[in-house]
Parts: sequence; structure tokens; C-alpha cells
Amino acid sequence: MPLTDSPVKGMYIRENNRIFFLQDRMLKTQGRQGGLIIMKLKALDNGQIINKTVKSGTKIEYVNPETKEAQYLYKEGGSVNFMDASTYEMLSIPADVVGEYVNFLKEGDSILILMYEGNILSIKEHPSVVLKVIEADDAVKGNTANSATKVVTVETGYKLNVPLFIKKGDSLKINTETGQYSSKAN
Repeated sequence: MPLTDSPVKGMYIRENNRIFFLQDRMLKTQGRQGGLIIMKLKALDNGQIINKTVKSGTKIEYVNPETKEAQYLYKEGGSVNFMDASTYEMLSIPADVVGEYVNFLKEGDSILILMYEGNILSIKEHPSVVLKVIEADDAVKGNTANSATKVVTVETGYKLNVPLFIKKGDSLKINTETGQYSSKAN
């Protein structure tokens, strides 16, 4: 197993036969005693978030996941279904592994799946996606007392707040981390 003494954000760490995704890390110095590394880890088996502190220089076991290209097919019940781009076999991923990102997937979208020892760890999410508006109410004149926004539905069925000038047929750039409108796409 590969070891490192400098874990970085985005790394997959193995501990007690469980695999964690390193969401964030902070360095804390303590004078003569050396530094500490405070890691925010997400357990891939149950989604639990754990904070773990280790001394700087401690060897940490990490894994290098293999990537597989897959095509999004559909969501059904508690699983999201993909097709392996090279073998054409169906891959069923639990919906909690895909998370909210399923709101931004269109049928036929290509995505990278990260795997380790035959188990699916997660999917590689794009920071933003472009989706077409399929439903938009007309802006109501004088409805600008608070923020001037309206709710639209995009082609995946996801609903979000957008500025009043957005209309049906427009393509929007959406931040997948926040689920919010970024800009109008050309």
C-alpha cells in the first residue's frame, strides 16, 4: 500500500479497511512540538463525516482509484444506473454515493467512475454543467420587492432560482456544488 506524510484534499485514504475521501485539511503549528494535520474525512461506506488529527509527518495509507468511463442511463428507486463505456455492462450505483449530483445528469452524459478493488468509490463531478430550461413562468411586472428571481425547471427535472430575464429554451450554467444559477450559456 502506498503511504504519504502529506495528505492533500481530494485524496482517498484507507484506514481500518475503510476508505475515506479527504474533503479538507488544515495545518496547525504548535511551536516546538511540530505541526498537526486536521483532516475532514467522509466515509465512503456510509457517508459519515469524521474529523481526524494526526502529527505532521505521520505516514498515512492512501489508495489510487482506477477510473472507468460510463454513460448515465437513468435513476430508479435507490440507485443510479450507468453503462460502462468499454464493456457495455450495466453499473448500478447507490443514490447516496452519487448524491445531489444526480440532479445535473442527462441521459447519455459521460462521467468518470472511481473504483478500487472492484468497488465503486464515487463519481468524478464536474464543477458546473449546462442545462436547458424546459419550464419557466413569465416574470410578473412589479414583482421585484425582494430579489428579482423566479423558479425554472431544467431538462433533468431540477428546479432552481434564476433572474427574471431567463426564459424557456435558454441554456444555463449551473454550479453543481451549490445547485445555483451561475450564468446564461451560449
